[in-house]
Amino acid sequence: MSQLVPPTVLPFQPGESRWRSLYRIAGVVALLSVAIFLFQMISFFLWPPPATVAQHFTLLHSRPFIGLVSLDFFIIVDEVLAIPLLLALYLCLRRFDESVMLIATALSAAATMCFLIATPALNMLYLSQQYATVSTSIEREEFLAVGQAALSACMGTPFQVGNVVGSIAMMLVGWVMLRSQIFSKAAAVTGILAGAIGLGMYVPKVGVYISIFSVVGMQVWYVLIARTFFRITRYPRMNG
Repeated sequence: MSQLVPPTVLPFQPGESRWRSLYRIAGVVALLSVAIFLFQMISFFLWPPPATVAQHFTLLHSRPFIGLVSLDFFIIVDEVLAIPLLLALYLCLRRFDESVMLIATALSAAATMCFLIATPALNMLYLSQQYATVSTSIEREEFLAVGQAALSACMGTPFQVGNVVGSIAMMLVGWVMLRSQIFSKAAAVTGILAGAIGLGMYVPKVGVYISIFSVVGMQVWYVLIARTFFRITRYPRMNG
């Protein structure tokens, strides 16, 4: 006779097994996000980003894909992939603390929008296309100035707000995971630590280096989350 699973650790309550496909998709996109991160790391060494706006425009015009990669285009892809992951985390964890999960999901959605706005890749692609058509030095200087403004803005308010609210959201989700008995304690602690370390970006002089550990921790978190989502979708389908 198979062992009964205590109700507190069932991944699906009656009426919730309809989200099984979403959980499976969330597991897949979590691993895709890790793959994107690894690709970005490799591409940084294969195709070092240009040093000037003019070089960015030239690269975008001659080799658009590499030009977009050098401008973190895959952050846009990553943030879009995060949408089903956010929904799955909310649906999976809401019964353990719905108020906290609602706040965390709202903060995560705000962070997603901020990072989409902050990423300059598509803005720079459009400017490079226009830059290629101008014929006077004055017009070229104008587009170079706009391009410089676009690059400078990528670390501005949207990015800073996204980093803060996204880090807080990770800590909140990790805290609920600790109480859920669905996700492992390792996943919960990794989420909390990655979120907290993300706020270390604002430590003077060494903040940028601290934030690298947050990004790496997030990839570990994604792997642990994906593992759990794949595990719980293998449970027998419940009625409802």
